[in-house]
Amino acid sequence: MRPLLLLDFDGPLNPHRAQGIPVGYDQHEIVEGARSWAVLLNPRHGVELNALAEVFDLVWATSWEHGANRLLAPRLGLPELPVIVWPARAPVRRGSWKTAYVAEWVGERPFVWVDDEVGRDDQLFFGGDHQLVHCVDARTGLTAADFAAIRAWAVRNSFAEKAFRPHP
Repeated sequence: MRPLLLLDFDGPLNPHRAQGIPVGYDQHEIVEGARSWAVLLNPRHGVELNALAEVFDLVWATSWEHGANRLLAPRLGLPELPVIVWPARAPVRRGSWKTAYVAEWVGERPFVWVDDEVGRDDQLFFGGDHQLVHCVDARTGLTAADFAAIRAWAVRNSFAEKAFRPHP
């Protein structure tokens, strides 16, 4: 069974808390109907994620839901991905409001979940050897170190060969 790579957008792929435009990113204006969003995108992320798709099944775990496929994936060079559709946000005492829904969606599948709004409570909630909740700094977005941690998890859990590397 292939592991899942659950992708939040705002924070990991769009460092929305960055001061200015970080090196490697470009600002994009996304328009759909009367709505528009300014997002920061790093084209390297698409390359890295497509390389990870050789080992992982990529899934959108973002409040953009199906809009991520329509508005974001093409700009990153990603194919259409499965989407976690969120019910109404329920207040939680600890951790991310997404955690219970992620648990239900993934079932017994191994996964890595990258999000900027997860922490120790979410990590403890899952805590299995084949589950990684990885917090990404919303000021920097996914970095080389984050991608290395994802690849190392895949190797450590025997989902990838030791030679697993991103594409150039």
